[in-house]
Amino acid sequence: MALAGDPLTPDRIAAYRRDGILVVDSVLSPDELAEARRGLATTLMDEYGVDVHNLPETGRGLVEASSTNGAGGVLDVFYPEWKLKVATNAKLFAMTRQLWREVYFHDGEGIDDAFEWHPFGPFDCDKGYMVREIANGSVSCAHETMHTHKTYTLSNEKYIDRIGYRIPTELAESIGRQLEREQRDESIDEHQSTGQIATHIAKKTKKKKRRGRPIQRSLTPHLDCCPETFHDATSKTKWRPIQCFVSLTDNLEPNTGGFEAAKGFHREFQQWAREGRRPINSSNNDGETSHPPTCVGEYVHISPSHDRDLLDRMEHVPVKAGSAVFWDNRIPHANSYRNDPQNDATIDAGALGASGARAVVYCSFLPDVKINRKFVRRQLEDWRVRRPPRVGDRWIEQGEGEDAEDLPDAEAGDSLSELGKKLVGLVEWT
Repeated sequence: MALAGDPLTPDRIAAYRRDGILVVDSVLSPDELAEARRGLATTLMDEYGVDVHNLPETGRGLVEASSTNGAGGVLDVFYPEWKLKVATNAKLFAMTRQLWREVYFHDGEGIDDAFEWHPFGPFDCDKGYMVREIANGSVSCAHETMHTHKTYTLSNEKYIDRIGYRIPTELAESIGRQLEREQRDESIDEHQSTGQIATHIAKKTKKKKRRGRPIQRSLTPHLDCCPETFHDATSKTKWRPIQCFVSLTDNLEPNTGGFEAAKGFHREFQQWAREGRRPINSSNNDGETSHPPTCVGEYVHISPSHDRDLLDRMEHVPVKAGSAVFWDNRIPHANSYRNDPQNDATIDAGALGASGARAVVYCSFLPDVKINRKFVRRQLEDWRVRRPPRVGDRWIEQGEGEDAEDLPDAEAGDSLSELGKKLVGLVEWT
């Protein structure tokens, strides 16, 4: 039921329920978008030596910024002020809060659609946390108060996530070849005698010539929730029903590094999982069966051999700069296999230049349920010392004692708004 002041129209809510995906334009104002672009350009230069206006010579610095080996152009950028401003945007949180209330809140009774069910029970839709991959916010979802207007107190968990900065594929391949040549030359230099060098070169020339590995590549189709444990709350470290990013660049055409998804699959997810992830309405009649890929935490690869019908449903989702994309965590998603910006006429990205790189800020909120409160406390410990998160479904291998930047709490929190401080757990929700 819609409440006064809700940012999303009933048609938008209906579209999200149907498709499991919602694109909302102009979440960032022009000034906010320009500030975020300048901030990203500065972060890349200051932290990694990457000049967005001279990527052929400086783009190699992106290698050090990624713990995913370049997959999806995902970079481990968590705490810059410009990034936290995007991630704690009040409009973004208000939309998330409304989607929680309209789609995911239930007390176990009167559920219209099976996809609405989850094992975490009722929760206060006004409270949440930010995902680093964490945030806090707060609207009462109690049915008896749905018809009343109230002043919302943001008390939700925010998950402090990373960013995406994916350069054109040809450039990623070119830099990869250059790095491989340099590594090969260094290897040859290590051989001190002429005989060693000759033997080394002879072995190299016998091997088939191969291309250098690109420094970035696509993020292949996947899910961020494990089908086999979806109904088991005890097996989770957090619950994030809605995933989200805000785009800093236009991405209107296919094959330009953008977002792809299988719309509507959230409505089929439970049947698919219940039947052992066998293809639904499969056209494969050869009688052969294969085992589905195993879950790695919550991450599930969509296999070409096992899930061909599902892969065929993946489609490009056009997104304008400054827009937000929300999707149900049961929607298979990816970014495109290639980023060929010559296919996209909307190339100018202000302070980010005209290279054709795709830039997004991943930002999700966590509902105020028990496992998320625990998750947020752990994440806050990392945030206080600017340490990469140790919890969640991220792909970083990090030990408990890994060094962190020595930044005092006061300095770390000074750049956050009052809402931001609540979202990361520095200030209690009231």
